[in-house]
Formats: sequence, structure tokens, C-alpha cells
Amino acid sequence: MLRKTCWWLTIIFGCAAVASAQPAEQAAPAAAAKKWVWDSLASPRGAMLWFLEAQRPALRGREDAIARAVKALDLSQAGDLDRRDHLDLIGKLIGVIDRTREVLPEELPGPERVKADRWSRFVFFPRPAAHMWIWDKLGHAPAGQIVLEETSPGTWQFSAQTILQLDALYDSMSDLPPQYIPLEDRGELIGTLGPTFDKTQWWQWLSLLVAIFGGLLAGKVVQLSLRRLSTNLDRWGWNIRSTVFRNASNPASLLLLTAGLSVGMHFIHIEKGIVEFRGKIFQLLYLLAIGWFIFNLIEVIDVTLRRLAEKTESKLDDMVVPMVRKTLRIFLVIVFLIVALQNVFDLNITGFLASLGIAGLAVSLAAQDSVKNLFGSLTVFFDKPFMVGNFISFDGNAGTVEEIGFRSTRIRLLSGHVVSVPNMKFIDNNVENITARPYIRREMNVTITYDTPPDSIEKAVDILRDVLHDQQVVDQGRFDMKLFPPRLAFNELNADSLNIRAYYWYQMAGDPDRGFFSYLTHSQIVNMKLFRAYGEAGIEFAFPTQTLYLASDPGRKLSVDARLVNGDTTGKAYT
Repeated sequence: MLRKTCWWLTIIFGCAAVASAQPAEQAAPAAAAKKWVWDSLASPRGAMLWFLEAQRPALRGREDAIARAVKALDLSQAGDLDRRDHLDLIGKLIGVIDRTREVLPEELPGPERVKADRWSRFVFFPRPAAHMWIWDKLGHAPAGQIVLEETSPGTWQFSAQTILQLDALYDSMSDLPPQYIPLEDRGELIGTLGPTFDKTQWWQWLSLLVAIFGGLLAGKVVQLSLRRLSTNLDRWGWNIRSTVFRNASNPASLLLLTAGLSVGMHFIHIEKGIVEFRGKIFQLLYLLAIGWFIFNLIEVIDVTLRRLAEKTESKLDDMVVPMVRKTLRIFLVIVFLIVALQNVFDLNITGFLASLGIAGLAVSLAAQDSVKNLFGSLTVFFDKPFMVGNFISFDGNAGTVEEIGFRSTRIRLLSGHVVSVPNMKFIDNNVENITARPYIRREMNVTITYDTPPDSIEKAVDILRDVLHDQQVVDQGRFDMKLFPPRLAFNELNADSLNIRAYYWYQMAGDPDRGFFSYLTHSQIVNMKLFRAYGEAGIEFAFPTQTLYLASDPGRKLSVDARLVNGDTTGKAYT
């Protein structure tokens, strides 16, 4: 339990570290990449950069920076405001600016343009050319404007009307994520989490710890209870219900742990910039628990389809069931990713799907083998060179087909090992479906010794014929005596034996209980009957031998013709 707690806490704090990279709304001014420093409010550009400069990380939270930012606001109609109100106004104004897009100073009018065109009012947001996309995102118009006005000669400020409408404008745009994160604001974990440690009291940390422990404990209890209930249902024969409760145990544990974390995190002070991200993390965890449960429920469909497949004699449904299971799981994962990306992370799925067309060529080149394997599986599925449960021989491997998948086929060898063969290999190579053969033909070579008399040779042939026509041999071999009767003949004079060749056909007859091993048992019956019959008749089996004749053998004298060397050319024969 402690190990699982540490694991989940690592995930949560990892998410917090990522969240710290997201800008707090009071502290993420949409500054341009180019460094602009302004000490004048003499134009809309100056007023905007004056305000944003006050929110740089080096100045953030300092009293002089707050006063500088307030100086850019027209608070003449805002009433009496204290420091907290000033911070709230600054944070919301930056929150709206960050949701528009990056501020580009060159797009804002400077002192020269203001003087030349005699401007006294500039609408920063919304501008049709730059912010039209916001209408599409929100589905409605923003509830206000950001306007800079010349409140006194040579002094520009955010207008009083902008300040009065700021709450409604911020609320109407709060569903949009910040569009720009300045580089200097990224990775400031200490600066972002500093207020969390400063403003969170000890009892709040203790509440978080208790909530985590409670969620983990409740998840463990529910997990064990569901597993025990599943075991009992299995014992009572309710396998489907047992599968449902067993598959719900782990997702329920994650769901309760997430609930405990969610409750505990409400006791902790979180900066506004992280609150929304924290909610998205919990939303993702809840969605993950639900998706995990639905993913596991596919096993229920798989078990149901397997039961239906067992009731039929066709092997086709046995091949379809694993493919249905894998298809449903792949479909569910794709749906989960789309929902998570679009609803949790607010990504534009339409644009992402459109980009797949551009990346399609690269993906197709990288996935050539996968595509070949897919077509190989379709070939196996429709052409049916073999089916699940068939005993096949392929590429030097012989075994039983256990599963035909999208990428590969699993074959259980006689040794017990499992071989995964890529489906594309079945397209261009030969497959021997041993299960599909109607019979096994046996070729027998019975060898007897050379000193067997001719009458005994004929007797040996007759004995072998009688054995192959024996009633037990015929019945157990299910011989087709009309089309495939046993055939035999004395056919060969080998170097060391006389050969009698015989053929007979062991019929499979479509019986699943008849196979190679039952054929071996039948072969043993034939061999034992032949051995006994030849033994009673005194006929000896031959085995490889060599005969060596010596010159001193009185039965076989060796004659030698020798010629005298000393002038005798007549020659004499010696024996």
C-alpha cells in the first residue's frame, strides 16, 4: 500500500511540476520576444509595455511594481481600492491579455503615429484582424473590451470603462487557455509554489495526507471486496458477473484514490494559474479510471463470444473472436485519446486529424511491415489456409494454431513453446495444413535376409498381406478397401537385403480424435503383428551387413597367377 501511495504521489507532484511551467495569471504578461523597455505613458504602446514591464519575474509582487502597474490604470470610476483589489485587477487584466495572443509592440501605435493621426482612443481587444478566432472558440462575443485612452495630455491609460467591465470580460474568457507563455516564466517551480508553502497551514497539509490515505485505504478495501465477490460468483457458476466485478476492482481503486486526492487538494492554497490545471489533472484521472473500466469490460464481450463460438462446429468464429476483441480495444483507446485531448487539454482535434494527411506518407513508409501483416491476416481470414486449432507445418515449425491476430499468428509447437509468425509470411510461402488431410499414407519397407528361400519370400509377402487385411488393423485404420486398399510387392534386391514394399492409408475421416498420435498407435499394432508372424514362420529381418571372404577359406579357394622374374616367361599358376 505504501509503495502504491508513493507511486501516485510521484505522478501528482510530477503533474504539479508541469503545472508550475504554466503561467500564473498575475504573472504571465504576454510580452513580445523582442525586448522593449518603456518609461513613458505617452502612447498606447508605451502604456501597454509600461504595464507589462511591471509584471516581469524580477519585479513580480514588489510594491513598486504594483504601483507602476496601477499607474497605467484609470481608476477614476473604480471607487476606493486597497492593495488586494489592485492585485485582483492586475491579475484579471493580464489573464485577459494572455488569452488574446502574444502582444506585438510593433502593432501598437507609438507616439509618432498618435501625434500624426491625432488619436485619443485605441481598442486593443477585440480587433477583428487579430482576434476573430476567439468568437469561434467561445461561441459568443467577449463581454467587454480592452481600451487605452489618453486620460490627460501625453498620458495614456487603460480606460475606466475597461476597469469597470473587467470582471465580466474575464469571466466570459475564462474557458480559453493562455495563448502565450513568456520564456522567462517557464520552469519557475519555486516562484509558483512559494505561496503554496507560505499560505498553507500545518493542519491543511495533514488534511491532505489524511485524504490521500483515506482514498487509498477505501480503494484497497473496495478492490479486495470486489475480487472476493468475483471469486464467489465464479464458484457459483456466474462467470460473466464474476468477470465484471473482477475487472472493476482496479479502476475503482484508482477512482477512490483520485477522489481522496481531489478532496485533500482543496485544503491546500493553490495559485490561480494552477487551479485550472489541477482541475484538468483530476479530470484526466477520473476519465482514465472510467476508460480503464470500459477497457476491461471488453473481456466480458470476449467471454460471451467465445461461449457462442464453442457451440458451433465452424472454426471461422474462433478466428473472428480474437480480432473483435482487439478491434474493440484499439477503438476504445482511440476514442479515449480523442476525448482526453479535446476536453481535458483543449487541443484542436480537427487540425490534428488534418495534419495526419500530411504525415500519412511518412507513417506509411515506416509501417510497411505492419500493413503487410494486416493484409496477411486478411488473406488468412478469407482464404482460410488454416484455422484456429489446426495442426500446421510452416517454415520448419509444426504445431497447433492458437490465435490469428492482426499482426501475427501464434503457433504452439509440440515442445510447448509458442512461435509468433508474422502474417505477411503466409502470403508468399507454402503452408501445410496437417489437420486438413483426409488420411495418412504409410510407406513400409520390410527387409529380409538374402539366404531366405524363394518359397519363404512368397510366404513373407503373404504374411504381410494378411497382417494388412487383419480385421483389427482394418477397423482401427478405417481402411477404404474399395478406393485405397493396402498395396504391397516384393520389389527390390538391395545390397544387403530383400525388400518388400507396402502402402496403406490410415483414414482420418474428419474425426478430431484421430491424428498423428492415433496413427502411431495403429502403426504399433501393425508392427507387432508382423513381428510375431515372421517369428513363427522363421523369417528373419535383414539388417545392414558386409561379408568378407579370405583366401584361406577352404570353401572358396583363391587362384593366383604369378610370373617368374628370373627369365621364366612361361608362368605358373599357384593356388
